[in-house]
Amino acid sequence: MTLPPASTVRWATEDWDAPSPALLREQMSAELAPRYAPLAHRRVRPPQPTAEEIVTTWVAYADEVPVATASLRRLPDRHEVKRVFVRPDHRGRGLAKAALTAVETSALGLGIDRLWLQTGELQPEAQALYTREGWQRVPPYAPYDGNPFCVCFTKPLPPRPR
Repeated sequence: MTLPPASTVRWATEDWDAPSPALLREQMSAELAPRYAPLAHRRVRPPQPTAEEIVTTWVAYADEVPVATASLRRLPDRHEVKRVFVRPDHRGRGLAKAALTAVETSALGLGIDRLWLQTGELQPEAQALYTREGWQRVPPYAPYDGNPFCVCFTKPLPPRPR
């Protein structure tokens, strides 16, 4: 089967708790669970985002099927990107990069000048994506600073044109 180009994917903003982003987050958790299972006894689970903290959630649809997502979360002292995920059957089309761009654009529209994100040490493909997209690795920040399995990044956003 040949997938349509990423440009034919429709992006939409949705509530954090809407069915499509919730489904994609469930798929992400199911995919990552086996990777982290050997560490379950040592792993400290980071606090999960709440709907009240989420500023916006982007979802990509291909033929009305949700295939990718990313969200912008407001923490007390910063804004972060959460739950960047692309279904395995739609990877390799630039959707993760497009999801990051969508969140960055939303942040810029709100006057945010820097974003943060957290991923896991057993997710080298995510770490590689963030590095390719200009994110810089930083020490874990709150609420992840006590978790030895968290890898954190930050990215300054360009100033808005006047």
